Amino acid sequence: MDVNEVFSRLFDHRPFLKGEIEFFKKEFEEKRGDREVEQLFRSLELITEIKEGQVEKIVNSSDDNLPRTIADIQVALHMCEDTLDTETKFSTDELLAKKRAERKLRLASVQRDVQEKLNLLEESYQEKEKAMRARFEQLESRAGCV
Repeated sequence: MDVNEVFSRLFDHRPFLKGEIEFFKKEFEEKRGDREVEQLFRSLELITEIKEGQVEKIVNSSDDNLPRTIADIQVALHMCEDTLDTETKFSTDELLAKKRAERKLRLASVQRDVQEKLNLLEESYQEKEKAMRARFEQLESRAGCV
């Protein structure tokens, strides 16, 4: 026996590995069979069916519904633009200042009205008081005369 033969028996695993690889390949192919090929054919059939029948339905449906959808989107866009315009129209700082000025004017007006009514009540009260004093003086003078 020479050294090369001993070395190849101990360290050359090619024949063993070749057998194991063939066994693994055989088991793998038997268990899996033609599943991938079958799935590819099913996929191809489905794609062909979709291409022949469904695409036309989708195109017709799109032709029927897209104009209405686009119109709805345009209406929504217009409403959003109106909302944004309204928001920019009424800036909060300007609006607050304007409302404060309006409230001050209303308050001043209400205060003038209240003061006028108070003055009228005061005058009316004084007139009534004078009338009552005059009436009591008349009553006293009559009572004193009798």
